Amino acid sequence: MFVVAQSCTKINDEQIPSYPVNLNLSTAGYWQTYGVTSPGMYRVFNAVEHIPANYPYVATSRTGFGGVLLVSDIYSGEPMAYDMSCPVERRADVRIRIEEPSYEAVCDKCGSRYDVMSGWGAPLSGKAFVQKVGLSRYSVVKTGSGYNVIN
Repeated sequence: MFVVAQSCTKINDEQIPSYPVNLNLSTAGYWQTYGVTSPGMYRVFNAVEHIPANYPYVATSRTGFGGVLLVSDIYSGEPMAYDMSCPVERRADVRIRIEEPSYEAVCDKCGSRYDVMSGWGAPLSGKAFVQKVGLSRYSVVKTGSGYNVIN
């Protein structure tokens, strides 16, 4: 659970089941091809659905409950990762998507909106805001010339 600084409200980011995550983006080539190399950039990973189609998934690759959303913080450029399943709906097949140009994550089923580019997955509106639930986050660890996303 984390605290949103602007409102001093506790947000529950542990609504969905904990599933393994293991994405290897540790080489310069992998990071340049599949990583988020500039502020505001995002990528989606889902091993079951082979997204992205050309990512070299291996036997140890895991992408959480509903897939992984990898984003680059809009201010610092640092990578952050979230599970793509909506914490209100709590189903692997009900996923958020990025809405441009706001770069907010949106659940089309419940209408909730989340700040993923600078707000650590905090709810902005909708049922998630009312229920005080945020997106589940994954660790992004610097390794070699890139990063690994793990849980």
